Amino acid sequence: MRTLTLLLLIITNSLAAYSQINQRLKPKDQRYKDIIEELGNPLEGKPLMIINYMGNKTGSYLWYFNERKAIKPSYLSDKPTDILSGIYIEDHGGILEKVTFKDYAEGLSQPQFLFDYCLVKDMDNNNSPEFYLTYFMNSDGLDAKPLKVIVYTTKPNSNEFYKSKVTAYIPYQEEDKYHIEEDSNFKQLPVSIRKQALGILEQIKKKNIL
Repeated sequence: MRTLTLLLLIITNSLAAYSQINQRLKPKDQRYKDIIEELGNPLEGKPLMIINYMGNKTGSYLWYFNERKAIKPSYLSDKPTDILSGIYIEDHGGILEKVTFKDYAEGLSQPQFLFDYCLVKDMDNNNSPEFYLTYFMNSDGLDAKPLKVIVYTTKPNSNEFYKSKVTAYIPYQEEDKYHIEEDSNFKQLPVSIRKQALGILEQIKKKNIL
Protein backbone atom coordinates (compact mmCIF):
# COMPACT_ATOMS: atom_id res chain seq x y z
CA MET A 1 0.00 0.00 0.00
CA ARG A 2 2.81 2.38 0.91
CA THR A 3 4.55 1.51 -2.37
CA LEU A 4 1.38 2.29 -4.34
CA THR A 5 0.96 5.62 -2.52
CA LEU A 6 4.57 6.56 -3.27
CA LEU A 7 4.14 5.62 -6.94
CA LEU A 8 0.99 7.75 -7.22
CA LEU A 9 2.82 10.67 -5.59
CA ILE A 10 5.69 10.38 -8.10
CA ILE A 11 3.26 10.24 -11.03
CA THR A 12 1.30 13.24 -9.70
CA ASN A 13 4.45 15.29 -9.22
CA SER A 14 5.69 14.35 -12.68
CA LEU A 15 2.41 15.38 -14.27
CA ALA A 16 2.40 18.65 -12.33
CA ALA A 17 5.91 19.45 -13.51
CA TYR A 18 5.00 18.52 -17.08
CA SER A 19 1.89 20.69 -16.96
CA GLN A 20 3.93 23.76 -16.10
CA ILE A 21 6.35 23.84 -19.04
CA ASN A 22 7.17 27.39 -20.10
CA GLN A 23 10.52 27.25 -21.90
CA ARG A 24 12.15 30.06 -23.87
CA LEU A 25 14.38 28.34 -26.42
CA LYS A 26 17.17 29.83 -28.55
CA PRO A 27 19.05 28.18 -31.46
CA LYS A 28 21.88 27.07 -29.12
CA ASP A 29 19.47 25.05 -26.93
CA GLN A 30 19.12 21.32 -27.50
CA ARG A 31 15.34 21.43 -27.10
CA TYR A 32 15.18 24.07 -29.87
CA LYS A 33 17.23 21.78 -32.13
CA ASP A 34 14.98 18.83 -31.31
CA ILE A 35 11.83 20.80 -32.19
CA ILE A 36 13.25 21.92 -35.54
CA GLU A 37 14.41 18.40 -36.36
CA GLU A 38 11.14 16.72 -35.34
CA LEU A 39 8.51 19.30 -36.30
CA GLY A 40 10.30 21.71 -38.64
CA ASN A 41 9.92 25.45 -39.11
CA PRO A 42 6.38 26.31 -40.28
CA LEU A 43 7.14 29.97 -41.09
CA GLU A 44 9.38 31.74 -43.56
CA GLY A 45 12.80 32.81 -42.32
CA LYS A 46 14.71 31.54 -39.31
CA PRO A 47 13.29 31.16 -35.79
CA LEU A 48 15.22 33.40 -33.38
CA MET A 49 13.26 31.99 -30.44
CA ILE A 50 10.64 29.34 -29.74
CA ILE A 51 8.51 29.32 -26.61
CA ASN A 52 7.22 25.88 -25.58
CA TYR A 53 4.28 26.21 -23.20
CA MET A 54 2.12 23.60 -21.52
CA GLY A 55 -0.19 24.77 -18.78
CA ASN A 56 -2.83 23.09 -16.70
CA LYS A 57 -5.41 21.32 -18.90
CA THR A 58 -3.84 22.48 -22.18
CA GLY A 59 -1.87 20.79 -24.90
CA SER A 60 1.70 21.67 -25.80
CA TYR A 61 1.98 25.02 -27.57
CA LEU A 62 4.94 26.06 -29.71
CA TRP A 63 5.33 29.79 -30.38
CA TYR A 64 7.80 30.67 -33.15
CA PHE A 65 9.48 34.06 -33.57
CA ASN A 66 11.04 34.30 -37.03
CA GLU A 67 13.03 36.83 -38.99
CA ARG A 68 13.50 36.90 -42.76
CA LYS A 69 15.05 39.14 -45.38
CA ALA A 70 12.64 42.02 -46.00
CA ILE A 71 10.51 41.79 -49.13
CA LYS A 72 10.21 45.58 -49.36
CA PRO A 73 13.00 48.17 -49.63
CA SER A 74 14.03 50.02 -46.46
CA TYR A 75 16.33 52.97 -45.83
CA LEU A 76 17.18 52.27 -42.18
CA SER A 77 19.43 49.28 -42.82
CA ASP A 78 21.47 47.64 -45.55
CA LYS A 79 19.85 44.36 -44.48
CA PRO A 80 16.24 45.11 -43.48
CA THR A 81 14.20 42.26 -42.03
CA ASP A 82 10.55 41.34 -41.67
CA ILE A 83 9.28 39.67 -38.50
CA LEU A 84 6.91 36.71 -38.38
CA SER A 85 5.35 34.83 -35.51
CA GLY A 86 3.09 31.82 -35.20
CA ILE A 87 1.37 29.92 -32.41
CA TYR A 88 0.95 26.18 -32.99
CA ILE A 89 -0.27 23.27 -30.92
CA GLU A 90 1.31 19.82 -31.08
CA ASP A 91 -1.07 17.22 -32.48
CA HIS A 92 -0.46 13.57 -33.40
CA GLY A 93 3.23 14.04 -34.14
CA GLY A 94 2.78 17.32 -36.00
CA ILE A 95 1.66 20.88 -35.32
CA LEU A 96 -1.59 22.71 -36.03
CA GLU A 97 -1.60 26.43 -36.73
CA LYS A 98 -3.61 28.56 -34.30
CA VAL A 99 -2.58 32.08 -35.32
CA THR A 100 0.12 33.82 -37.37
CA PHE A 101 1.48 37.35 -37.41
CA LYS A 102 3.65 39.38 -39.80
CA ASP A 103 5.02 42.91 -39.91
CA TYR A 104 7.28 44.40 -42.54
CA ALA A 105 10.27 46.66 -42.90
CA GLU A 106 9.48 49.37 -45.41
CA GLY A 107 10.82 52.81 -46.15
CA LEU A 108 11.90 54.27 -42.82
CA SER A 109 10.31 51.57 -40.66
CA GLN A 110 11.95 48.48 -39.18
CA PRO A 111 10.03 46.15 -36.83
CA GLN A 112 11.85 44.25 -34.09
CA PHE A 113 10.72 41.78 -31.45
CA LEU A 114 11.40 42.59 -27.80
CA PHE A 115 11.98 38.97 -26.81
CA ASP A 116 12.24 39.56 -23.07
CA TYR A 117 8.69 40.91 -23.12
CA CYS A 118 7.07 38.22 -25.28
CA LEU A 119 5.34 36.10 -22.66
CA VAL A 120 2.86 33.30 -22.11
CA LYS A 121 0.71 33.69 -18.98
CA ASP A 122 -2.63 32.66 -17.54
CA MET A 123 -3.43 35.86 -15.68
CA ASP A 124 -7.16 35.20 -15.34
CA ASN A 125 -6.58 31.60 -14.14
CA ASN A 126 -9.01 30.08 -16.62
CA ASN A 127 -6.62 27.27 -17.64
CA SER A 128 -6.19 28.85 -21.08
CA PRO A 129 -2.99 30.82 -21.72
CA GLU A 130 -2.65 34.31 -23.11
CA PHE A 131 0.18 35.11 -25.50
CA TYR A 132 1.73 38.59 -25.20
CA LEU A 133 3.64 39.52 -28.37
CA THR A 134 5.71 42.68 -27.83
CA TYR A 135 7.49 44.49 -30.62
CA PHE A 136 8.77 47.92 -31.57
CA MET A 137 8.58 49.73 -34.88
CA ASN A 138 11.86 51.61 -35.27
CA SER A 139 11.92 54.60 -37.62
CA ASP A 140 13.79 57.82 -38.33
CA GLY A 141 12.49 59.44 -35.14
CA LEU A 142 10.60 62.27 -36.84
CA ASP A 143 7.37 60.86 -35.47
CA ALA A 144 6.57 59.04 -32.23
CA LYS A 145 7.50 55.36 -32.59
CA PRO A 146 4.91 52.66 -31.78
CA LEU A 147 5.62 50.02 -29.14
CA LYS A 148 2.94 47.33 -29.41
CA VAL A 149 1.69 44.52 -27.20
CA ILE A 150 -0.59 42.16 -29.08
CA VAL A 151 -2.52 39.79 -26.86
CA TYR A 152 -3.90 36.51 -28.19
CA THR A 153 -6.62 34.95 -26.04
CA THR A 154 -9.33 32.34 -26.48
CA LYS A 155 -13.01 33.02 -25.95
CA PRO A 156 -14.99 30.93 -23.42
CA ASN A 157 -15.77 27.41 -24.66
CA SER A 158 -13.66 27.95 -27.77
CA ASN A 159 -10.17 27.01 -28.93
CA GLU A 160 -10.01 29.87 -31.42
CA PHE A 161 -7.71 32.78 -30.64
CA TYR A 162 -8.64 36.39 -31.06
CA LYS A 163 -6.40 39.42 -31.12
CA SER A 164 -6.29 42.51 -28.93
CA LYS A 165 -3.76 45.33 -29.09
CA VAL A 166 -2.42 48.14 -26.96
CA THR A 167 0.11 50.60 -28.39
CA ALA A 168 2.39 53.08 -26.63
CA TYR A 169 3.82 55.88 -28.73
CA ILE A 170 7.41 56.74 -27.79
CA PRO A 171 8.18 60.44 -28.41
CA TYR A 172 11.45 61.53 -30.02
CA GLN A 173 10.53 65.16 -30.64
CA GLU A 174 9.79 67.80 -28.00
CA GLU A 175 6.29 68.38 -29.30
CA ASP A 176 5.37 64.69 -29.05
CA LYS A 177 3.90 63.21 -25.86
CA TYR A 178 3.99 59.62 -24.62
CA HIS A 179 0.51 58.17 -24.91
CA ILE A 180 -1.26 54.83 -25.06
CA GLU A 181 -4.03 53.65 -27.38
CA GLU A 182 -6.17 50.55 -26.73
CA ASP A 183 -8.24 48.89 -29.42
CA SER A 184 -11.85 47.86 -28.76
CA ASN A 185 -10.98 44.21 -28.14
CA PHE A 186 -8.34 45.15 -25.58
CA LYS A 187 -10.85 47.20 -23.61
CA GLN A 188 -13.04 44.10 -23.23
CA LEU A 189 -10.31 41.87 -21.81
CA PRO A 190 -10.36 40.84 -18.12
CA VAL A 191 -8.69 43.37 -15.84
CA SER A 192 -5.84 40.98 -14.97
CA ILE A 193 -4.87 40.56 -18.62
CA ARG A 194 -5.05 44.29 -19.36
CA LYS A 195 -2.88 45.00 -16.31
CA GLN A 196 -0.28 42.50 -17.54
CA ALA A 197 -0.08 44.08 -21.00
CA LEU A 198 0.01 47.63 -19.63
CA GLY A 199 2.64 46.51 -17.13
CA ILE A 200 4.85 45.36 -20.01
CA LEU A 201 4.64 48.83 -21.55
CA GLU A 202 5.42 50.45 -18.22
CA GLN A 203 8.46 48.23 -17.60
CA ILE A 204 9.90 49.12 -21.01
CA LYS A 205 9.23 52.82 -20.43
CA LYS A 206 10.98 52.78 -17.03
CA LYS A 207 14.02 50.98 -18.38
CA ASN A 208 14.33 53.48 -21.23
CA ILE A 209 15.62 50.78 -23.57
CA LEU A 210 14.23 52.18 -26.81
